[in-house]
Amino acid sequence: MPLLKDIEAILQAPKLFFSKNSVNYYEYLGDDVVEGQADGFKDTTKSLWLNLGYWKNAQKYPDAAAALAILLGDAARLGPNDELLDVGFGFAEQDFLWIERYGVKRITGLNITPLHVERANERVKLRGLESRMDLRLGSATDIPFPDQSFDKVTALESAFHFDTRDTFFREAFRVLRPGGRIATADGARHVEEGPLSFVNKAILKRWSVPFENMYDSAEYCRRLQAAGFVNAEAHSIREYVFPGTTKYKKIRQRGITMEDAVVQLSPDDIQNIYGLDDWKVTGFSDYLIFSADKPA
Repeated sequence: MPLLKDIEAILQAPKLFFSKNSVNYYEYLGDDVVEGQADGFKDTTKSLWLNLGYWKNAQKYPDAAAALAILLGDAARLGPNDELLDVGFGFAEQDFLWIERYGVKRITGLNITPLHVERANERVKLRGLESRMDLRLGSATDIPFPDQSFDKVTALESAFHFDTRDTFFREAFRVLRPGGRIATADGARHVEEGPLSFVNKAILKRWSVPFENMYDSAEYCRRLQAAGFVNAEAHSIREYVFPGTTKYKKIRQRGITMEDAVVQLSPDDIQNIYGLDDWKVTGFSDYLIFSADKPA
């Protein structure tokens, strides 16, 4: 039963349950998005994505994770003249992709997890990208840069951790130049869902997600607008996120490696959003791409 498995996971990681800091959560994940499947960075060629993936056309996890990063890059309208601030950059997989695909001029990254910052900077050096990437330890809710420093701000599956997301919105608005743009790939509550249950809250606590961040897409856009943004948009992609990542996790839990795990979604899986009931237990029942502009 999904509920019993989630309760068992909480008991197996009490440090996560009693911590408000998402650093502990991401250190627990290590080098793999599937909990308990980390291999301690033994394989230096391993893809280090840490998002759920967009599985519309992908069957392998790295392809799905890259597809989600491309959706976000398109929503941010990334281009070769952009100075980008990427918050919660993980191991910087999306940043490497964005430089290659969009030719982004310069990427500055903030992340509160020392493990991520250390490993990501090692990878920057290996690629010879020191002049175009500056990845630092820092918080999205207290951005250490002057007003109007960036053209774009992105958060790939990280903003739900921020304490709070509203504070991040205000900080992002401050550091964006006039005409700048914010884009996030983020989990949320679906409009049809009611208040958080006790079990929802227990799991969100384990994942270091503030309860204040759990609202639907309409409220998300309203809060972007309250921070000063205009043209706020939300596009749900949950039918291409939850089914694929649910199947992928079940395959990996059988001991199959990332390289060998193949996910196949049927039209029924997509239409009925396979795995959604499992995700509702966590408190997340929607997954969206958000974007908004700072007035010129």
